[in-house]
Amino acid sequence: MPTRISILGVRLPEAILDRRHVLPIAGALVALLALLEYTLKADFSLGILYVIPIAIAGTAMSRIEVVILAILCAFVRGIFTHLATPLEYSLRFLMATLAYSGVGLFVVELHRSRRALISYYAAIKLEQELRQKAEEQMRILAESSPAAILTANWEGVVIAANRAAAELFGLGPSDTLTGRPVGSFVAALANALKVPSGPRQMRASAWTWGRKLDGTTFPIAAWFSTYGQDDGRHLAAIVVDISEEVRDRERENFRHFLDYNRLLAGAVSHEIRNLCSAASVVCSSLRRRPELDGDADFQALAQLVEGLSRMASFELQHGGVDPQASASVAAVLDHLRVIVEPDWQDCDGTVTFESDEDLPLVKADEHGLLQVLLNLAQNSLRAVQEGHIRKLRVLASENAGRVVISVIDSGPGVADPTRLFQAFRPNSDGTGLGLYISRTLARSFGGDLAYIPVESGCRFDVTLAVARKIAHATQPPVPVEENPPVPA
Repeated sequence: MPTRISILGVRLPEAILDRRHVLPIAGALVALLALLEYTLKADFSLGILYVIPIAIAGTAMSRIEVVILAILCAFVRGIFTHLATPLEYSLRFLMATLAYSGVGLFVVELHRSRRALISYYAAIKLEQELRQKAEEQMRILAESSPAAILTANWEGVVIAANRAAAELFGLGPSDTLTGRPVGSFVAALANALKVPSGPRQMRASAWTWGRKLDGTTFPIAAWFSTYGQDDGRHLAAIVVDISEEVRDRERENFRHFLDYNRLLAGAVSHEIRNLCSAASVVCSSLRRRPELDGDADFQALAQLVEGLSRMASFELQHGGVDPQASASVAAVLDHLRVIVEPDWQDCDGTVTFESDEDLPLVKADEHGLLQVLLNLAQNSLRAVQEGHIRKLRVLASENAGRVVISVIDSGPGVADPTRLFQAFRPNSDGTGLGLYISRTLARSFGGDLAYIPVESGCRFDVTLAVARKIAHATQPPVPVEENPPVPA
């Protein structure tokens, strides 16, 4: 919208103040006033009216030009002054020049200040428009970002968050993360605000655990920084759910575990074939001899048969775990849920995890225990595929100084439980070593894996010994890492 000015109550466009318009108007007014004075020949002077063309000219002329115009107007005014002595004429001319010059210079400065104010206002308005555009772009970027972006104040209360943050932490469409304590969702971020940083601000990243509104935990990657001092201290963070990455990594580990089983089975089968071949040769030789007592070939055959028996009933050698090693059952179950839950959801199944509060640490290798439970969960997933009800329950409880983890599914059950833990058992989906190695791993921890008969479905119990040393001391908050750690 074009800028308008007001002259004697009349609003005129800003463009009218151009010299091409102002100077002709001012000249015409001076000529008009001189003509009126010549025509009227009145006893009074119209000198006061010369202020009008000077004021108009001051909006477009420089200071020196206004002074020259003031002198010209004072001279024209004096021409029509009658009965004035030379002294009176000189005094009137001087006073009129001063008065006209003062009015003109005042208008010049006023107009210059006005133009500077308009220019300053235009610059501020442009800056505001640019800032609004930048803020709008940042708002669109934050709202459209798939990563959770949030800001918390020095008290640990969220003061701003995008929609992805609300969805990440399980809030409904009408709920907002603003006003909630950030420590309820990511404890590491609340701990970061408590760490004194001094003049240097904290910039860090962390692989830790997040918590949804319903209490479920999930692995996250967080990049955060702090800014400000004391009560003005704030924290800005970007949070990403890495459940898929953890799940893919554990699947890859489980694939390596199965590959190791196949290699082990192949090696054992090769040795059995060698012994069988040797036994066959010895037997062929013995058939040509009538007497066997004390015969060296017969003794060799007996040794081969004994070796074959040992090979057929081999036990997986395992170095055992560190006597000081301990694992958190809750952390292992959290990892297991992250890995297996999506596969059960894909087949319209449900997974339920139940555990006693404050379960003690157990004597086990965390990664090995996870592999045992993962193998049981994968077996259950294959077992329930043909059924209409697909459920998996994982229960953890402490009983008589030991921790029992039960894996129960709604599958068809086991037809012949007596052969479950035999190596190379027939009718298995793989090499037949999965349950055999899982039980051997559990026993290497000082525990056991057992099949528990139930009326419907299938149940396996993993029994683990309670660790002798349990750390009850509260650790100081660490912003970049939090127990339980994300599995490597």
